[in-house]
Amino acid sequence: MSPIIFNHKIINKKDCKISLENRAFLYGDGLFESVKIINGKAINLEAHLNRLFAGALLMNLKIVASKNDFRNDIERLLIKNKITKGGSLKILLFRDEGGKYLPENNQTSCLIISKFSDKILFTLNKKGVALGLYKTQLKPINKLSNYKTMSALQSVMCSLDAKQKGKDDCLMFNTENRIIESANSNIFYVKNNIVFTPPLGEGCVDGTMRNCILSLKDLEYKIVESKVKIGDILEAEEVFLTNAIQGVRWVSHIKEQQFTEKKVAKLLTSKINQLV
Repeated sequence: MSPIIFNHKIINKKDCKISLENRAFLYGDGLFESVKIINGKAINLEAHLNRLFAGALLMNLKIVASKNDFRNDIERLLIKNKITKGGSLKILLFRDEGGKYLPENNQTSCLIISKFSDKILFTLNKKGVALGLYKTQLKPINKLSNYKTMSALQSVMCSLDAKQKGKDDCLMFNTENRIIESANSNIFYVKNNIVFTPPLGEGCVDGTMRNCILSLKDLEYKIVESKVKIGDILEAEEVFLTNAIQGVRWVSHIKEQQFTEKKVAKLLTSKINQLV
């Protein structure tokens, strides 16, 4: 079994003992990050660590280790598991056991798991993503909405709904009935040579790939953060999704509406590969 990092020590996966009183298991009391590995290096790691530490501060999770400790842990784990090309990491930070809804303490434990992949660079999907609409649960707009919390039930239910509808994913809505993201990705659309995406104030996840795209220089398209209604996106010329692991994915359908354009998605895939 591949070694993992538990509380900053390398151990065998089979030796990882997590209590049944673990608060991540009982209450989803924690945060996680999914990180892409390219050529043996963690991509956008600073952005992931910044989001993890900011979320921990918001949730009153005490992290004893520094960001540099996390960097060293990840480097050691990738070397130990001989991941020199492609792969991914999952970083899980959770409050230590004790208490019910009111924790007994705010100390944390951390788990880092690595996974090998044959894929190295970001590649644009050949088949477009087919999206449905998920409106059974509307995502609330609050400070936690921008973080990857372990209590990701809404994304789970959204994914189940997509499967039931025969779709690859579904778009989720906030409590103002506006589109904010999909189950696992930020959403962008193109109209009149302008790229639009919902602002963080709408309740979407503060995606690392989203931020990478927003920070691109010398892009021939203007990017605007704007509130998105379903009518806006159905009139788009191009729609695409972004996340840390899959990069950019072009969308072929939203319900019955078809999209064939993927020019911007292809351009952005090339741009982000130049950064790694």
